[in-house]
Amino acid sequence: MVFGQHMITSGSTYSLIRRLNLLDDRSLKFDRHESFEIMRKQAVDQMRNKHNENEKRYNIRSRVVSFVEGQEVYRRNFKPSCFQAGYNAKFGPTFVKSRVRKKIGNAYYELEDLQGRVVGTYHAKDIRQ
Repeated sequence: MVFGQHMITSGSTYSLIRRLNLLDDRSLKFDRHESFEIMRKQAVDQMRNKHNENEKRYNIRSRVVSFVEGQEVYRRNFKPSCFQAGYNAKFGPTFVKSRVRKKIGNAYYELEDLQGRVVGTYHAKDIRQ
């Protein structure tokens, strides 16, 4: 909010500035309340612009998807490694085939495996077509 203002580094320069009538160089004078309103409006506009820029950068790889009930999809496999069973999750499948049972909200889906057993609820980011 202070960008564009001239910086006075020494107090002795005020006398010179006053003699040259440069201290009150604004042709339009505002009272304190109006000045704060103008600064607040400019700050809100600046924050809104920066928010929109950041939103574009953040959502560059996001996708809008909508799955229908009964559609076969691939869900992310969250099975952890198990030494006793000899299973290493790093070498296991990343996605497992499933079926959409029902839609819950905007981005959550209840999934079932291909045999009809409920697997759980998954977010759309963990589901691929």
